[in-house]
Amino acid sequence: MQQRLVIVGAGMAAAYLLQELAGVDHRLQVTVIGDEPDACYNRVMLSGVLAGDTAESDLPMLSGKGLAPATRFITGTRISSVNLAGRTALTDKGDCLPYDALVFATGATVAMPDIAERGIDGIEVLRTLADVRRLRSWQSAGCRAVVIGGGLLGLEAAHGLNGMGFETSVIHRQPHLMNRQLDAEGGLHLRQRLEDSGIRFYLEAAVSAFHAEQNALSAITLQDGRKVPCDLLVFATGINPNAALAQTAGIACSRGILVDEFLQTSDPHCFALGECSQLGTHCFGLVAPIKAQAAVLARRLTGTAGAPFLLEEWPVQLKISGIEIFSAGTLDSSGEQLLLRDECAGVYRRLIVRGNQLVGAVLVGDKREGTWYAQLIRNATDVSRYRSSLMFGKTACEATQLPAVAA
Repeated sequence: MQQRLVIVGAGMAAAYLLQELAGVDHRLQVTVIGDEPDACYNRVMLSGVLAGDTAESDLPMLSGKGLAPATRFITGTRISSVNLAGRTALTDKGDCLPYDALVFATGATVAMPDIAERGIDGIEVLRTLADVRRLRSWQSAGCRAVVIGGGLLGLEAAHGLNGMGFETSVIHRQPHLMNRQLDAEGGLHLRQRLEDSGIRFYLEAAVSAFHAEQNALSAITLQDGRKVPCDLLVFATGINPNAALAQTAGIACSRGILVDEFLQTSDPHCFALGECSQLGTHCFGLVAPIKAQAAVLARRLTGTAGAPFLLEEWPVQLKISGIEIFSAGTLDSSGEQLLLRDECAGVYRRLIVRGNQLVGAVLVGDKREGTWYAQLIRNATDVSRYRSSLMFGKTACEATQLPAVAA
């Protein structure tokens, strides 16, 4: 007998779960509900679509051939409530969907301050394909755009707006960009590269006031009193997990939907996956842990034995405005610091070695060997024999061992 699986949300987390399920023999009848008209597309590529570097046709993550035959999509539809006792989900169109298992993959929304000026025309977010389409409808020539947030989301938004032709600035509360993933020098190197592309930065700054003319945004004032002309303001200050639906149903939530190491919620028939989920005190916004969650949950849903989802320091690998970035491990100042600076090539590298083990790595401008560095960090490998050539990667390190092997 087929088991009815309802997945609430049709974003990247749902796509990864469906990809995992497609590779497992199962008897699940899967229904995917998404409130957007477009299902399971790659949000990571949205800034490229905004900038005109990527086509919308490149965004879909699934193909019909890669899906289990008993998979149904219902798009443009929101689940309004979940009845845990009756195991049913009610849509905003009045349809009642029974389930044997339900997965919350409701994602997250952009964190925005509670500002009275939110009704002013020109205050936007960049989170969905609909947001991209709306922003692309702007006439960018002569327009000034400001992005709030110098993390990954903010810099991707700034890259997209800059590519559209906006005069683009970024406001960030912290002293350096991507402060969660990069050290101060790596952040400075990234800033200089992005400034070369035309983006302006206001660091250690925050907005204190908004100014409008005929209800259209015209400028913002920073806390230090500086006034910045602004026609378009885009918030990209982080994410808030979408946990309200689960919490209203009676499922235990904190910042996100609380799950165990097999992604099960406080209700034995409900699970949570991706940005809406929380394990311990940790919520998730990077691709790597969400893909790992999807693999664990697919095994759990199909009754296949497997390892649990474990928290770890996932490396960050990305590219912003053509600039490659990699970060892994611990980036504090204790231990031996190995540095490489190549201003001509636009490359900055920092490796942290402690007790003959590589414990951290930051690569800006060239992320080659990042995967190998991540493996060394994860496996606590003794790198003492590689010390002289560690900065130059796996091939160089192995080459230095050849004479000793030959002897």
